[in-house]
Amino acid sequence: MAKLALFALTLTAIVAFSVSAYRTTIITTTIEDNGVLPPMLDSPDNRRGSQEQCRRQIPMEQLNHCEMHLAEGIVSDEMVVMKEQQQHLQQCCSQLKRVSEQCQCDAIQQVYDVARQQGGVMEMRQMLTKAQRLPADCGLEVQDCPLVSPRVV
Repeated sequence: MAKLALFALTLTAIVAFSVSAYRTTIITTTIEDNGVLPPMLDSPDNRRGSQEQCRRQIPMEQLNHCEMHLAEGIVSDEMVVMKEQQQHLQQCCSQLKRVSEQCQCDAIQQVYDVARQQGGVMEMRQMLTKAQRLPADCGLEVQDCPLVSPRVV
């Protein structure tokens, strides 16, 4: 019986010591607002605000080669040389790489919006495919850009 009492007393002391040694640490982080939204705050309302900010930041003249790349072979003459097409793609990639990573998808959307106004339904599909391939074709940090397109019937 004495052994049991001694064991219970030892166990109680260990538990009491463990509980008193346990403490909670609270860490707080201060985040400076620089106007750039983190991806997790990418709600439709926040996204609309960032799109407007990006569109103000990127004049279409800076993306003219991207527009030509999307429209080439569709609107232009069939005699367009492959070398010229490749040049538009390379220059488009250079233009997109000069855009901040947060605005690259918005830049592609902006170019697609302008280019699709020049073609019909079949051309829009081709332009959409080209626009969706731009991140991979250009080796951009952003991997996937969900582009908004009017419904094609």
